[in-house]
Amino acid sequence: MKKIVLLGFTLMFLFSCNKKDDVDDGIIKQGNGKVWLSGGLWYCAEQIHLDNGDTLIVSIEEIISFKTDDRVNVKYKELGINEFCSPFIDCEIIEIKKVE
Repeated sequence: MKKIVLLGFTLMFLFSCNKKDDVDDGIIKQGNGKVWLSGGLWYCAEQIHLDNGDTLIVSIEEIISFKTDDRVNVKYKELGINEFCSPFIDCEIIEIKKVE
C-alpha cells in the first residue's frame, strides 16, 4: 500500500512540473497595429497598440525607424506581462514592417 501511495505522489509531482506559464514559449504571433512613442517615460515608452486591443512593450531599437501612428504588421513572441505597466505585454519583435 505504501508503494502505491509513493508512486501516486511521484506521478503527481512529475505531471505538475510540466505546467506551462501564462506565456506560451516559442509561439510566434502576428498582428496589425499602430506605433506609439511617448518620448518621456522610462518604462513603457515604446509601444505597439494592436488592433485586437493588446499593447506590446518594445525596445526603441526595434522600432527606431518608425514614427508615432505608423501602421505596422508585427510578428512577435510574448515574453510576459510587463511589471511596470501591466497588463501590457513585453515581447521580442521577430519581424516588423510598415503597412499602408
